[in-house]
Amino acid sequence: MSTSLASILPSLGSCCVVGDHSFCCYFLQFFSTLSPLAVMVLYLSMVPSQGMRERLNTAKTACWIAWTILLLTIVGGPCLLKSIGIAMEAFSIGSGLLFVVVGFSMLRAEDPEIATENETPKSSGAKKGHWDISIVPLSVPIIAGPGLIGEILATRVALESIADYGLCVAAISAVVLSIYGLLFVTAQCIRWFPSVALKLIFRLSGLFLVAMGIQLVMNGYRGTELCAHLSSAPYIISML
Repeated sequence: MSTSLASILPSLGSCCVVGDHSFCCYFLQFFSTLSPLAVMVLYLSMVPSQGMRERLNTAKTACWIAWTILLLTIVGGPCLLKSIGIAMEAFSIGSGLLFVVVGFSMLRAEDPEIATENETPKSSGAKKGHWDISIVPLSVPIIAGPGLIGEILATRVALESIADYGLCVAAISAVVLSIYGLLFVTAQCIRWFPSVALKLIFRLSGLFLVAMGIQLVMNGYRGTELCAHLSSAPYIISML
C-alpha cells in the first residue's frame, strides 16, 4: 500500500526503453494512429441490422484481413507497393474516394433495421453484406488505412535487426487483437442503444466518412509531384 504512483510509472515505462525500439512504444504509436474510437463508431453504424453472430463474424473477418495486410506491409514494405506500381499518395487518394462513396451511400440509404438480440440473417443477401462490410470498408481502409500503413512504413525504416522486426510484428498483432476486443464489446452493447440513436450514428458516420475521404484525397494530392508543379505554375506564367 505504500507504493506510490510515482514509483509505478517508471516500472510501466521501463518496457519502452530497450535500446531505441520496444513493444510498448510500437503498440502505443500504432494504436493512437489507428483512432480506435472512430473504428468503433463506424463499426457500430454498419452492423445494427445484423444478428449477434453475424456482427462477431464481421469483426473477426475484418481484423484477420487487416492483420494480413499490415503484416505484408511490415515484411514487404515499399517493395510491395512498387512491385504493383502504386505510390503511397495514390493509395491515400484511392482510400479517400472509397470513403466518399461509402459515406454518400450511407447518407442516401434508408435507415437500417435494428436486429433483435438473437436474430440471425435469413437471406443470402445478408451474408453478402457481411463480406462487403468486412473487406471494404471495415478492414480496408478503416483499420488498415493509409495512416496506419504509412506509420508502419516510416517505422520500418528504423528497424535494424530481426528482434526489432519481431517487436514490431508483435505490436501490430496486439493492436489488431485490441481492436477486435473493442469491436466485440461494441457488438455486445448494440442492444443497449435506442434505435433512434443508432440511426443518428448511421447518418453522422456517413457524413464523417465523406469528410475524412475528402481529407485523404487532399493529403494524397499534396504529396504528389503534380501538386508541386501546379503550385509553381503561376510563377512560370508570370515570367512569360
